[in-house]
Amino acid sequence: MAKFSENLKKLRVQKDISQEELAKAAGVHVTHISRYERGISAPSLDVAQKIAKKLDIFIDELVHGDSTAKMEQVIKDRDLLNMFKKAQILNDKQKDCMKEFLSAFLLKADVQKQLA
Repeated sequence: MAKFSENLKKLRVQKDISQEELAKAAGVHVTHISRYERGISAPSLDVAQKIAKKLDIFIDELVHGDSTAKMEQVIKDRDLLNMFKKAQILNDKQKDCMKEFLSAFLLKADVQKQLA
């Protein structure tokens, strides 16, 4: 729950949204937002979804934190991580091409591994 409270406050401040504004959007009293941010209580799933919507994020970002930080924990190779970050700005056709190439490369590597 500590991670949720930290993420909530950080994201709310980054997006320049007051506790009052967030409370109104979530349909709760402002003291509830304060309690969530201090880790004293946790919102219901419905309230958390409304909070995420107001913050313009997915609910898992409230729970787990920034997706970039999560990727950095999973992908240890910095060059590969940077390539994936750059791929995010490609258009859909380019992304599909990249996915097909990567799938073919991984399939080849799997076949070579099985044959070895």
